[in-house]
Amino acid sequence: MFTLLDLVNSYLGYFSTNSKTKNRIYTAVSAIGVWYVLYIAYRFLANGRWLRGAMIAIVFVILAYFVVLNIIYYFTNTVVKWDISPKIEKVLGGPQLEEEKAAVHEVIVPANGLYQRQHVMLGEVTVNATQQDNITQLATALMQLGLMKQDYGHLGEQAQRQIILQHDVIFANHPGTLLPYFDMVEVGGDIKIMGGINQLQARELGTLVMVGMTPTHQAMMTYRLALSSVVITGGMGHVATRTALLAVQQPYKIQVEVAYEKKN
Repeated sequence: MFTLLDLVNSYLGYFSTNSKTKNRIYTAVSAIGVWYVLYIAYRFLANGRWLRGAMIAIVFVILAYFVVLNIIYYFTNTVVKWDISPKIEKVLGGPQLEEEKAAVHEVIVPANGLYQRQHVMLGEVTVNATQQDNITQLATALMQLGLMKQDYGHLGEQAQRQIILQHDVIFANHPGTLLPYFDMVEVGGDIKIMGGINQLQARELGTLVMVGMTPTHQAMMTYRLALSSVVITGGMGHVATRTALLAVQQPYKIQVEVAYEKKN
């Protein structure tokens, strides 16, 4: 089978063929050749060579698994949960690892300070019409200033599909845009999330109603609270169909993380 693949590769070298077409040809040849491995396993087993036959049968199962994955990947746009190739690619330092490294270098340190992850919880925010308008205007300002990227985190179609499989949608500014300025203030007994390009231009973006699973006012009785991060997501994004990624437009929203410290 490998000799056949090498022969196909040599002939394809004479033609200007894109990589996806070549991979489809390799997959088709492999799908045919892998059955020869099963035939060899059968012949060994039929002749009483149980150990060698079983080992070759195991090789057939492994090769057949990857052939099926290649068929799904190169001939459809379906993503399967039992695909281990991203993990293998990560171990081998493939493109996904490079994307993760790039993402690490693009991390912006919040101006509000750094907090240990074990002392940070997600906050639940409610938003009224005025606050939603403020979020939309802030997102527009961030894009005009070049502070909100629209490149889907440098992810290719297959990587985007993996995220869509978990979250139903991936936004163009994945994984979100950290606000240059954010704070929380008490207004009329409620805890308001303030944010903007800077402190002078900060506007109300929402009301913090829960810290983790605890109502905000109850949490404030026991803990000192501070905003760890406020990230804006939404807007232009992709959802997946079987054949393509479709562009969608959703309202902008904020995601809040709250740091806490037990009061003395």
